[in-house]
Amino acid sequence: MRRMLQVSAVALSLLSGCATVQKPSMCFAEAGANARSFPTPDTWFALLLHGYDKDTGAAPRPAVDCTGAPVWSQDPAADECVEPGPDALALPPPEKLTEEDLVLETLQAGQRLVWVITRRFTNGEALGPVALVETTEQGFRVDALGSLRAMPKNAKLRLETVQKTRVLVAEGDACTTEGEEVCRRHARIMPLRTNRFFTESVSDKARACLGAAWFPLAREMTFELPNGLRRKFELTSTLTFDEKGISVQEQVQVSDSDPEQPDVAPRLYRRAQDVRTLVLADNALVGPKPSLWSRMVEQQVRIGARSVPEKPIYALPEKKKPAPEADTATAEAASKDLKDAAKAAATPPAGKSSQKPAATATTTPP
Repeated sequence: MRRMLQVSAVALSLLSGCATVQKPSMCFAEAGANARSFPTPDTWFALLLHGYDKDTGAAPRPAVDCTGAPVWSQDPAADECVEPGPDALALPPPEKLTEEDLVLETLQAGQRLVWVITRRFTNGEALGPVALVETTEQGFRVDALGSLRAMPKNAKLRLETVQKTRVLVAEGDACTTEGEEVCRRHARIMPLRTNRFFTESVSDKARACLGAAWFPLAREMTFELPNGLRRKFELTSTLTFDEKGISVQEQVQVSDSDPEQPDVAPRLYRRAQDVRTLVLADNALVGPKPSLWSRMVEQQVRIGARSVPEKPIYALPEKKKPAPEADTATAEAASKDLKDAAKAAATPPAGKSSQKPAATATTTPP
């Protein structure tokens, strides 16, 4: 009898151990064999959005994910951080969701990253719930969930492992729509804490904000100097992931040109490069210093240079029908606010010197 009790205790402990290693399920949807093999966009919309209407294709407003949490993401503002996140206005939400509002990435058999887009912005970004979804014998199980704000055009989603923590990496293009199309790639990273993808800013060791976890892989900005010359900054950057951290390598080339001599080729003014490593510590992304880009741009502000407004990016998909009158008015108001902000940014500061800076070339970062 005593031996039977010991065996029973061992069996119970084994069962208890099995129960503790089961994956936490955020949400679950039953599906038949055919639906599991050939899921439609509606399958993913209904899985990730609480209150999604399959009959009309309408998402709830405001959008909430399958757990009932708001779909929301906010980068730090200019007064909170050395380098704030991208500034953009929200466009009117779509009347119904379509295939253009869905991004899928297969990681391995039966496991996908799914991003459902519920809102778009004037800088080309999009926002919506993102999930790590497992296909089971009964249907689809959401193992991890978050709100992703990233560039949806040519989007690629993947998971990297850094310091034994999985990190969502979302890359996509922002393309101008006026004149010749120019596309630049951007990346957003979101650490996975337990079963949630978190939007975390990069902070220093004292937890002062250095910048958003948003990384332009290609970027340009032009300044008008007090002496009338135009100074163009061109950035290329790469991200690499390993057990030690996230390495961000930046290269910036600076060239000057004279608007009054358009036939004269731009002259190289400076080249600079730098590498910084971000680590995951105490539920935060920690870096040693601000980005090279932000430090070089700050130098131009100090000498009285003013930025030249970039070409606008409007992200409404071409195939969508015109919005109702109220939404059209909202979009027009957003466009007006954007133009007013650009006009204000282009106003030169008073009392600045107009002396020409000497041309130099260096590889030392500021």
